[in-house]
Amino acid sequence: MRLSLEETKKRITETRIIPLFFHADPDVAIKVLDALIDGGGDIIEFTNRGPEAAEVFEQLIEFKTKNHPTVLLGIGSVIDTGTAERYISAGADFVVTPLLEHGVIRSCIEKNILCIPGTSTLTEIHQAEILGATMVKVFPARQLGGPAYIKAIKGPCPWLSIIVTGGVKASAEDLIEWHNAGACGFGLGSDLISKDLIESGEFGQISEKVRELKGFINGLETGQC
Repeated sequence: MRLSLEETKKRITETRIIPLFFHADPDVAIKVLDALIDGGGDIIEFTNRGPEAAEVFEQLIEFKTKNHPTVLLGIGSVIDTGTAERYISAGADFVVTPLLEHGVIRSCIEKNILCIPGTSTLTEIHQAEILGATMVKVFPARQLGGPAYIKAIKGPCPWLSIIVTGGVKASAEDLIEWHNAGACGFGLGSDLISKDLIESGEFGQISEKVRELKGFINGLETGQC
């Protein structure tokens, strides 16, 4: 049974780390998903970045439903309502966009599913709030100014729940900077799930890195979210 919008948001603010990846080969994608879960990852984003994405996602949903039913698997890189609804029908637990798309936000809210819209400015974040979004993604976070940018945004608006994605490094040192700036969650892509590790089949290293970061994150306060 899928969690509600608010229940999903609560899980994300507790877990903090959101590994995100795409792979066109379903067998490889399942191995990556399994490695992330083995390391303690329980909020994972698969990105909609190729013609094979929908078919691969369906297989990932089948795998996690059968083997890891409490894991939340969302879909990212969604830019239109039709795509969002297709993945929601396939079982997506949440939807992430790289931009502020009004129709996607409304569609998700109608279905009581968390949508994390992509934003770059405080004005876009405010527009997302008006549309009903309770959590936003600031992207590309590093290129926009890094932790200092998030701190500046949170200054006048301390209530914001912000996920940072884009240039976020899979290290305790980097995550503590984002945390201290006010970020509620961290989207981790290629720095955590590198192409080299996947090609060499070293999925255990992915698990170990997630385990290490999870252990560190568990010691951080989450009250700001």
